[in-house]
Amino acid sequence: MPRYSHHYARIDVGRGRSAGWSASGVRRRRSAPMNDAVEESGHPRSRREARARRGGSSPEKTTPSGAQPRRGRSRRRRALAPVLIGAAALVVVGGAAAALLYVQASSVRSHLTAAMSSITTVQAAVLSADRPAATAAAAQLSDETAAAVSTTGSPLWALAATLPVIGDDLAAVRSVAEIADQLARDVIEPATSIDLDAFRPVDGRVDLDALSALAPTIDRIAAGVATAADTMSTIDRSQLTDQVATGVTMVDEALSKATPLLAPLRDLARLLPDALGAEGPRDYLLMFQGNSEARSLGGNAAVFLILRADAGRLEITGFADSSDFAQPTPEPVAPLDPEAVAIFGDKIGKYTPDFTMVPDFPSAASIMQGWWAQIGPTDFDGMVSVDPVALSYLLRATGPLMLPTGDALTADNAVPLLLNEVYFRYEDPTMQNAFFAGAASSVFSALTSGAFAPDVLMAALSQAVDERRLLYLSDDEDEAALVSTSPLAGTLPADTANATEIGVFVNDNTGSKKSYYLDMSTTLCRGEGTIEGTTTLTSTLDATTASQLPYYITGPYYAPADISTYVAIYGPTGGTLNEIRVDGVPVQPISAGQHLGRPVVKVEVLHHLDAEHSIQFVFTPPQSSHGALGLVQTPLSRQSPVQITDACAP
Repeated sequence: MPRYSHHYARIDVGRGRSAGWSASGVRRRRSAPMNDAVEESGHPRSRREARARRGGSSPEKTTPSGAQPRRGRSRRRRALAPVLIGAAALVVVGGAAAALLYVQASSVRSHLTAAMSSITTVQAAVLSADRPAATAAAAQLSDETAAAVSTTGSPLWALAATLPVIGDDLAAVRSVAEIADQLARDVIEPATSIDLDAFRPVDGRVDLDALSALAPTIDRIAAGVATAADTMSTIDRSQLTDQVATGVTMVDEALSKATPLLAPLRDLARLLPDALGAEGPRDYLLMFQGNSEARSLGGNAAVFLILRADAGRLEITGFADSSDFAQPTPEPVAPLDPEAVAIFGDKIGKYTPDFTMVPDFPSAASIMQGWWAQIGPTDFDGMVSVDPVALSYLLRATGPLMLPTGDALTADNAVPLLLNEVYFRYEDPTMQNAFFAGAASSVFSALTSGAFAPDVLMAALSQAVDERRLLYLSDDEDEAALVSTSPLAGTLPADTANATEIGVFVNDNTGSKKSYYLDMSTTLCRGEGTIEGTTTLTSTLDATTASQLPYYITGPYYAPADISTYVAIYGPTGGTLNEIRVDGVPVQPISAGQHLGRPVVKVEVLHHLDAEHSIQFVFTPPQSSHGALGLVQTPLSRQSPVQITDACAP
């Protein structure tokens, strides 16, 4: 076969000739006679016409069978192929990464859920003194939190945490994992070494060495919880999905449950060794306040016990009641604060029922020392105050107790029995006080014999302290400093740096025991440069009950259906009183002034049978920085709800 040069042939159908094209793509010139044939066959006259025809859609543009494809399009297709392959690879890799991230997230969720369950198990085991169960649950917790931290520390997780939409959730989950792991190390593990039986007396004596050994461990646990809480507060929850926000809330709730339990544990572990006579005998005056005749600190303190603590052993060495004191006295039994006298009168130092009108436990205790000087030495090492509601909380831990009268004293019946029914049963005040003292002694004996559940006791003490039903004053400077910021001290904050506290203090003016029929609730809020509040007092005394009340409950000054109450409202430290109303109507205060560095106003609220009355007040706080808004109030016969909001409703 003859060899040809690099020319391609195209058959000229119309003329039967071939037209040659060079390899360069330049068409060789044709002779002029071919023009007619080209025109007849429809072939383009020129390259411009050929290009024009190729741009159209006529059938003539289609490459005839056997013709070679154009090189330009082939090169473009070959260049596009790697891009498409790369894009497909990215989709595959991205999908795989997303799938892996989903698996990791599911794994972390599983680990953290198991960890939260383990925390609850450890807490229950510690409180029930089951140390083997606590240790096993702590080990499981450590494994779960370590696995969660390891997973959230992967490069993929770190990269995804920087992405929009899901990044906030992933970062929050990692923070929660780290917090849970820190809790496992710094809180849960040391908690397993706590033995609450150290608080339980054996043969009437508490092991003070075992008690002292708890203090460093509890301090470490408290520090760990505080660190975790601080870290939790840095998590921005505004952009979290509901599922992740729920997980964050679970950790918050676990911390919030731990804090109330730790506070009384820490205080007791620090206070009890010395308070129970580790350094020598100590004597205390224990007073019982009766909430049925309301006073600022709780109620009329009519029964007193003298306690002696020595080397961990606690015993009752003396007893007194209000009938042992000669009253009223011509002059106050102790120096009085003129500001307190301006609000409450000098009767706070002339009658034993009135010294607890002063809403400051150290001041009230000082007056009580003056009363005690009438009947014996006053060199007490400290004073303790408790009310029947607090006793009912302690009865949850001891269980029912039999009284000398044959009555069963329980957590459910203690309050109505001691604050109301006793006055129907006994007309003689001496018998009433003896019944009350017998109940207090029974609870005391159960506690000093170790007949209680330690975990329930811790919760009961915590609630009693929070509600200011249990107060403690020590003449030891270190002990006093330790409780100075606790409700246990029975004081109002001296400034607003950490908290802006409002005080609402109730004092019976009927000379009766009808405060038992009063319930109280208070709302507080911040206005535009003000603090506003409403305290509502509700009487539950109906006509039938009023008609059956014994004289000792009704008192000599008011009709059985009426309850007269003085309410003293204490504003913020350094603030001023703007407005005081009763049931929305401006009233003339019974007294007003300054006390404890605060503005004070006292008004009367008079109830006839079952009725409701409200006191509205407005204060201007100081311009200086102030802490969170809070309320200190008189503990009545039942709990008094409080609602506090950051902003008042328009």
